[in-house]
Amino acid sequence: MHSSKARASTTPVRRWRANCARGGEVVVVGGGNSAGQAAVFLSRIASHVHVLVRSSGLAATMSDYLVQRILRSSSISLHTHSEIVGLEGEGRLSQVTWQQRDTGELTTRHVNNVFVMIGAEPNTDWLKDCLALDDKGFVLTGRCTQGHLLESPYATTKPGIFAVGDVRSGSVKRVASSVGEGSVVVQAVHHYLVPTPV
Repeated sequence: MHSSKARASTTPVRRWRANCARGGEVVVVGGGNSAGQAAVFLSRIASHVHVLVRSSGLAATMSDYLVQRILRSSSISLHTHSEIVGLEGEGRLSQVTWQQRDTGELTTRHVNNVFVMIGAEPNTDWLKDCLALDDKGFVLTGRCTQGHLLESPYATTKPGIFAVGDVRSGSVKRVASSVGEGSVVVQAVHHYLVPTPV
């Protein structure tokens, strides 16, 4: 039995995911920390979690504590060198097929939920001559090219251009956070367009 305090601390998104996955097999695609956390969380409520990664393992892309929890869990199977090749269902997902790329072996399971957690690659090549980007291509914000703090944590190296959400370097890459950043940056945009007299 869960305490009411524990239930209150569970986010609506987690409750929704839990209800969707309860009792059935699920697939988690990805080998990063977000995928590992999802697999561990889902293993408590799903009958089995299949983690699919294209690489040979998790050590290079996931924190060791998560790797160990996944490898020790009887409710989680790691499928390396694997990718989804088929999704089937009438009105909703009911079956997933994946292929082990080295052997060509196909596996088909009755699965109602697939959680794709493969990370993000920013589409910012067109900005590289205009704004400062980090080594992964995310837009740097909050500091000028000399490293001094700017008025807004969402201001880029070009005055009047702001970046929020997943494209911003250092953001948490979550929808709720992106929405929050978008609502907060409006004040900075207004201030840029109509400066307040000093």
